Amino acid sequence: MRASGAVGLRRLRRLRPRTVPSRLRWFTAGCLLLTAVLGAVGLTTAFGAQSAWSAIGDRQAPQVVDAAGLYQALTDLDAQSANLIMFGADGSLASQRTAALSAYTADRATADRDLQRATLDAAGNASVQQALQDVLDGMGRYQDLDGRALALNDAAHRPAGRSDAAAVADYSQATDLMRTTLLPAADRLVQANNDAYNQTYDTERSTLATGLWWTVALGVAALAALIGLQVWLAARFKRLINPALAASTLLVLLFTGLAGSMWADEREHLRYARRDAFDSVVALSRARAVVYDANADESRYLLDPGRAAQYQDAFEAKSQQILALSGASISDYDSALAAAVTAYRADHADVRFRGFYGTEFHNITFTGERAAAEQTLAAYQAYERDDRTIRALAASGKLDQAIAFCTSYAPGASNATFADHDAALQKLIGINSAAFDQGVKDGRGELASRIPLLAGGLGLALVLCLVGVRPRLREFRG
Repeated sequence: MRASGAVGLRRLRRLRPRTVPSRLRWFTAGCLLLTAVLGAVGLTTAFGAQSAWSAIGDRQAPQVVDAAGLYQALTDLDAQSANLIMFGADGSLASQRTAALSAYTADRATADRDLQRATLDAAGNASVQQALQDVLDGMGRYQDLDGRALALNDAAHRPAGRSDAAAVADYSQATDLMRTTLLPAADRLVQANNDAYNQTYDTERSTLATGLWWTVALGVAALAALIGLQVWLAARFKRLINPALAASTLLVLLFTGLAGSMWADEREHLRYARRDAFDSVVALSRARAVVYDANADESRYLLDPGRAAQYQDAFEAKSQQILALSGASISDYDSALAAAVTAYRADHADVRFRGFYGTEFHNITFTGERAAAEQTLAAYQAYERDDRTIRALAASGKLDQAIAFCTSYAPGASNATFADHDAALQKLIGINSAAFDQGVKDGRGELASRIPLLAGGLGLALVLCLVGVRPRLREFRG
């Protein structure tokens, strides 16, 4: 064992550079290697960040929004079908019928478009593919039932609110399929796409943190090696400054500083785009889809008295999804909401509601966002109050008035209030969407502007390192 160890030590000693030129070559190779590895880590991290931004900005975020749009189109399609059956052949509701037919046609086109996009985008994501397949499987069956219900209704020529029983029965099957299969599948599609974005976000933020650590560590090592080489050259060759090596050292220092600050900036751009902006986009887009579904429950409630209690419960559950008030039922929801709004106005930090709007009010960040959120909240309050008017009219036997109030777009009617809320909500979504787009643009822009500088600067540092030592090596050849 001792003989073997001695042999190993002798071999190691033979590997040590013994002459000044060989030492200089070894020192130079070490500096070049550390600088090259620093550059490789930096550029790999930068290109990875570019790829992440492409995935987020070009695919994943739009897929989330499209999936939420599909949910909304499906539920409004069902709502307009309920309206058309409920209107019957009543001439006094001709304008509402025309509006419902127009919305029904638009919803079908939107659903078809979003399904086509989702089909193209689903490759490689098993959760998205399964949710999409569930939507596609149910859509054909829904259209058969809904089409039959509408045909029976058109043939019956019944007055408003006294719809053909067979048409209502077929519609009930269609809406059950919508609420138990299609909408849950569409919601899973939203969640699966949002999960994919979150995974990219978490992975890339972690990668950037690791890249920052390695950039600093390798940068310090490369700087130490370059400074050490210059100190050794100064001592050995009696030259205080090697301009090329000094320039190379400065470039490595600049690379380390720029790259390190860029990884920190990119992490912040990612957080800004996701947490400050897109978290609100998701919550508000889902709120918009669920509000449309709640609006459909009002039409179902008036169309089918035999299932009115079921549809009222569904409306209440969706109200709690949109804006949750602990312990509130449909009978005291308005007073509980008014109390929560009063508390919020006294202290903006005192947000006593949860749900999608609770998420938004806890995440108000951008210029104009608070005013837009408050406008949306006020419009939602008005819409909820109108719902109680609809139910009071129906309960007092004034079904025709309830239908007219529920479906009219005249000022003061429920659908007009619904439209006001939808416009305010879209404005609020737009503020956050614009901020998200700006975050993506800033993240991409910083990478696009700095990558050429970093690559060129480090390449020049390698060349200058070689230029700095070459004259010293020539001295020994002479």
